[in-house]
Amino acid sequence: MCGIVGILHFNKQRDTSNRVKKMATSITHRGPDDDGFWSDDDVALGFRRLSIVDIETGAQPMSNEDGQVWVVFNGEIYNHTELRRELEAKGHQFKSDHSDTEVLVHGWEEWGERLPERLNGMFAFAVWDCRKRSLFLSRDRLGIKPLYISKQDGCLIFGSEIRALHASGLVEKRVNPTGVLEYFQQQNLWGGRSMFQDIELLEPASFLRIDPQGSRQGTYWDFKFERRQADLGVASELLREALSGAMERQLAADVPVMTYLSGGIDSSAITARAHQLDSGVRSYSCIFNLDNVGVDKFVDEREFSRAIAQDLGLDHVELELPQNDLIEALQPTIFALEEPRMGMAYVNYRIAERVSKDSKVVLSGCGGDEMLGGYIARYNVVKDQMDPAIQASFPRRMINALRGREKPTDDIRGPLHALYGFLVTENMLDEAFTPSFLASAGSYSMTESLEKLLTQCQSTDPWDRLMYLDAKTYLHGLLVIEDKLSMTHSLETRVPLLDNEIIDLALTYKWSTLIDGDIGKVAFREAIRDWVPALVADKPKMGFGPPDASWYRGPLQPFIRAKLAPKRIAERGVFKPEFVSRIIEEHMASTSNRVAFLWSLLSFDTWCEEFDLYGGKLPAK
Repeated sequence: MCGIVGILHFNKQRDTSNRVKKMATSITHRGPDDDGFWSDDDVALGFRRLSIVDIETGAQPMSNEDGQVWVVFNGEIYNHTELRRELEAKGHQFKSDHSDTEVLVHGWEEWGERLPERLNGMFAFAVWDCRKRSLFLSRDRLGIKPLYISKQDGCLIFGSEIRALHASGLVEKRVNPTGVLEYFQQQNLWGGRSMFQDIELLEPASFLRIDPQGSRQGTYWDFKFERRQADLGVASELLREALSGAMERQLAADVPVMTYLSGGIDSSAITARAHQLDSGVRSYSCIFNLDNVGVDKFVDEREFSRAIAQDLGLDHVELELPQNDLIEALQPTIFALEEPRMGMAYVNYRIAERVSKDSKVVLSGCGGDEMLGGYIARYNVVKDQMDPAIQASFPRRMINALRGREKPTDDIRGPLHALYGFLVTENMLDEAFTPSFLASAGSYSMTESLEKLLTQCQSTDPWDRLMYLDAKTYLHGLLVIEDKLSMTHSLETRVPLLDNEIIDLALTYKWSTLIDGDIGKVAFREAIRDWVPALVADKPKMGFGPPDASWYRGPLQPFIRAKLAPKRIAERGVFKPEFVSRIIEEHMASTSNRVAFLWSLLSFDTWCEEFDLYGGKLPAK
């Protein structure tokens, strides 16, 4: 796990070596163990290393035998051993002992642009081919590892974090108002947009190739729904085998590997299997101070994490957050994220900080709900709202389709708008934002963004389409958070439930093996039932997060009112002060739960201060 940076300039830019060193220095936290640099007349590459695999001989940038192919790489390739054997059989000579990076070097020589298709892992890498004078960038299937790019005056500047691009001196730090508008419509950023001008996040499962003749961008993988496996017994057994294989691959490291243990079924299964494979694994839980907490105390899952730890005899660490922790954690969290994001991310920041004191690697259960049918409530929204209409109109629609008048599609757009647009909806823009901000932001439509994604989905099944959208939007947002908030502490987070083998298998399961109408992840529960106590295997989906709805009304209320005071909101010039005041009062009076909106407003204000935008640091009011 590392940080990568680079500048492609085709002999147009001077002093790129020093610029790349500044870029790498800005992300030292991603790789405090070592650095490395290489350049020629066309490109400069930089690297910061967090030594986890092949500590002695895995330095980067790494080249082939004759120095004509160079690679910088962030992530882990879990099938690198098998790929190495295949490449050696084809005559490739390896210099390192067991570096997964060198597989990319020789893999490029052998497979070229088809290299990403062969990889099972999490990755963002850049390959410079001296002979062809071409740069090839790519990210893993679901975007576990980030890679930001900016095109400036014939140059391409890239890096693992936004701050690295700004450190180059070639990318001006300016706000992208359209990105701000997008964030406040869906508490997320889709399609590669960032909240900084002229900076994009290369999309998951995509590549960008640039040479003197031009550039080409495309995708190498997308979801293929081939749902055929309907037998629950067979499905659960196959999934158990796939889970075990993924765990064995992702426990491989030359340093100790730990696990998060929230108490949910995903983290519990991962922790249990990890402990079976390595008794030295330690688990970590974040719990919350529940004094005077209201109905939202159910989010605390210590009962379940303690049951798992006791059942397995784990060395288990608990971190209890005080009710006012947000006050101290908000600024470093937003600094690490570089942009406001969804969820109460400061909790992720704190638990990663604690694990990093003991290890460089931790396993997370992120992705299990999206891939294995865990969001039962979300799927029922689509089912409840769409099935009656689909059934009632089906005969007429089929007849019209046969006559060429109408395509028989399952329109889930209405429910999707309710699921994805939950902060400022499109009909609230004028009520929420100032006219000057809206004029600067131009147009952004969540409806159009959803429509674009729906046209890419290869299935018309409503639940397939919801899974597809969740993976492309919600899950990707979670993965950005996971990466940024662990790597700021020099901690690598691995996500076994997003292993290629598990995803490919899950896409063959009929929905009846994933959801039974009352409970989700049916096949998964059966697959891991022997690993965890029944208390955990049968528990419903709860979600993980602090009881912020209560905390915001209690000890955090003075902090919130001061930070979101009307004068400060007015000076920012983005929101109308009366709109923000109404949101605050609705929450404090318990007439509505506005915790997600308040988190976003607090995050945005902190982002403005941290990156000197929309007035920067403002005095307390």
